[in-house]
Amino acid sequence: MVKWNTHINIVYVLRFKYGVIIVHFIVIFTPYITPEVTMSIAEVYDNVTVCKIEEKFSLQKITDTVLEGNYPLEPFQAGARGTYGGEFVAQGILAAWETVEDPDFSPHSFHSYFLKAGSHESVMRWEVTKTMQGRNYCNRLVHCYQKHNNQLCFILTASFTRNNSIHQRKLDYATNPDNKIPFEFQRSPQYFFDKYYDKLDEMPYYEHTNGNLQHIIPPEFRTGMPSDFLSQETGMRDIGFFLRVNDDVNLAKDKLKAKLVSMAFASDSLYLSLLVCSLGIPLTIDVFEFFRVSLDHTVYYHDIDFDPTKWLFLDYRFSRMSNDRVLCQCQVFNEKGNMVVSIIQEAIALIPKKFIEKAVGGSYKL
Repeated sequence: MVKWNTHINIVYVLRFKYGVIIVHFIVIFTPYITPEVTMSIAEVYDNVTVCKIEEKFSLQKITDTVLEGNYPLEPFQAGARGTYGGEFVAQGILAAWETVEDPDFSPHSFHSYFLKAGSHESVMRWEVTKTMQGRNYCNRLVHCYQKHNNQLCFILTASFTRNNSIHQRKLDYATNPDNKIPFEFQRSPQYFFDKYYDKLDEMPYYEHTNGNLQHIIPPEFRTGMPSDFLSQETGMRDIGFFLRVNDDVNLAKDKLKAKLVSMAFASDSLYLSLLVCSLGIPLTIDVFEFFRVSLDHTVYYHDIDFDPTKWLFLDYRFSRMSNDRVLCQCQVFNEKGNMVVSIIQEAIALIPKKFIEKAVGGSYKL
C-alpha cells in the first residue's frame, strides 16, 4: 500500500524581479510504503510456520537507504526499562545488510554504540550510509531513530565480505590449488565445553528474553568455583555457559540472514549478569541486583558454520574493570569446538560493596 510521506521536503528558491527578492516554496512529497504487517508480535511468537527472529526484525524499505521496522523493538522482559541491546544490534545489522546488493556478501564484523534506552512505543527508523563498496569488502554506517520522537538511539558500523565460509574455501582449494590458501588456526574452548557438551540434554536450562533465548549454566557457578579458578588473576578467569536461540532458522526465507541476525540478537545476552562470578561469588538471586548497562558492542563473525538454534558455548572473561567500566571479551564455539564468533563489550557496572567485600581478587583501597 502506498501513501504519501508525512516527512515533507521544502525547497526555498530565491530570485530577483524588479529589484524585489521573491521566495518560492516547493513542497516535495515522497512516496511511503506502509508495512504489510498482518500479525502482532505476540502472534509472531505463536506462529509455528515462520522463523520468529526473521519476522520479528523484518524491515520495510522506505528508500534505498532508509528502512523501518515492522514491529517495535522490545525490552528483555515485560516492564523492563529500555530496549534489550540484542534487539538493536540484530535489526541494525539487518538494516545494513539490506542495502548490500551482492548476494555473496555477509557481515564479518560490526561495531556499535548504545546511545539512548529505546522504547516499544514505536518502531525504529534506520538510515544507512554506503560508506564503501569494493569487490571483496564493503562497509555501511547505520543510524537508528525512534519513530515517534525522532530520537537517535543507536549507531552501528558494519563490514561485509564475500564468501565467509572456511569449509567452502577448503572445498574450492581442493579442486583448484590456484585459489588462495584457506589457512586457519584458533584457540580451543575452556574445560566447561568438554565437560558438559555431551550431557546438555540431561541438564536444566532456563528460558528468557521474551522466550527467545535459552541458557545452561554449569553447576559450579552455583555451588562455588574450583580452587584453580580462584587462584588465577581476576582478569584471567574464564567463565562459560551454553546458549541457543529458541527458533527454527530452517523456516526462514533467507537462512543465512536469519542465522547471523539470530547470533547478533543473542550476543548481548546474560554475561554481564555473571560478572560477580569472576569475583568468586556463587550465583544466587541477589547477585543479579546491581546496575549494569552496555556502552558499546562489537561482534566478529569468523565463519558462518554454526546454527544458533543448537547449543553454542560462550567462553569469556572480564579482563579489566576500572572507573566503573568493565571490559568483557567473549568467544563463541559451535558444537565441533570451532570458534565462530567473537564479542567485545564495554559496560558500566556498579558493583555493591557487599559483593566487593566477598570478592576473591580486585581492590579498591589505597
